[in-house]
Amino acid sequence: MFGRNDFIENIKDALAAAGCDMGAFRSWQKQYDRLKKKQKEQKERYERCREQTKRVQEDAQLMEQMLIAEQTADRKEFGRLLKDLRQMQNNFDHEFLVSKEDQEFHSTYDTILRLGMKALNASDQKLLLQSEIENLLALLKENLEKEEPKIEALTFYYQLGSDQELAQLPPAEKLEKITYFYEHEFRQPILQLLENGISRAGQLKDTYEAATDRASRKKYEMLQVLFDGQPEHILEQLMEE
Repeated sequence: MFGRNDFIENIKDALAAAGCDMGAFRSWQKQYDRLKKKQKEQKERYERCREQTKRVQEDAQLMEQMLIAEQTADRKEFGRLLKDLRQMQNNFDHEFLVSKEDQEFHSTYDTILRLGMKALNASDQKLLLQSEIENLLALLKENLEKEEPKIEALTFYYQLGSDQELAQLPPAEKLEKITYFYEHEFRQPILQLLENGISRAGQLKDTYEAATDRASRKKYEMLQVLFDGQPEHILEQLMEE
């Protein structure tokens, strides 16, 4: 049973035997190695920011419930929630959740922290605080309902692009941008290379299959992994853990 490393070496040998551009394959392999090295970090960062955003949502929901309740709000608990929000401020920023460039969100957040405990003692300020918390909850719901980015596409994008290039784009266009980078700069070049290799291997099959000399038989054995192959399927195997 061949392992992944054996499969990669077999594909490299086959592409070389088919006369393909091995510099292009090595370039893709370096990109893939960098992708795998950084992918866990990007996944953990996104998940951490998402969990923090959910925690902000939970705190804000509790604060809203306390403000609309008929009885006087528990000042100690309300203070704890405010402290929690203050400690989390800006720690959950992520372009695919809450962008640090989202002025409406951060202005609302700042206002809630500014009003704080003082708002509990003044009815007009209390109503303002309640309104700002309602606004924050609506924004949080909107952000948490955004489509999650594919981590591999996000990881690859950050090798070439930055948050600044994403910041002014609507959520759907952000996804389109990182997907475009991933498909056109990472997947399409290697798929084209594999397609060329499969085509060349097919053209050489009859020549080497009928040959009896050792060198030709060896090339035939190398090329077998490409015979009747599918680029997408081979790429999946190349990228398996």
